[in-house]
Amino acid sequence: MSRPEQTLPEIEDILQDNPGWLDEAIDTPSVARLTGVPACTLATWRCRGGGPPYMKLGSAVRYRRRTVLKWLAECEKSDADTTPKRHV
Repeated sequence: MSRPEQTLPEIEDILQDNPGWLDEAIDTPSVARLTGVPACTLATWRCRGGGPPYMKLGSAVRYRRRTVLKWLAECEKSDADTTPKRHV
């Protein structure tokens, strides 16, 4: 049984309804869902100085959504890329 195609909203549409959406500080489980990277891997990367940039607010770890999306874009590579970027 096939699933109906789901169209994702364009970023401009999201920002029109939620102007501060890109700059929201999101928690580690949210980043894990957004990136597909387990929360424990994100924690390991933080300890080793890798992964997406984050903020410490007291004892809480937060990531700015805009920064995570930029980091993901920087991780993206084309078929022409021969040298892998290491983020760990």
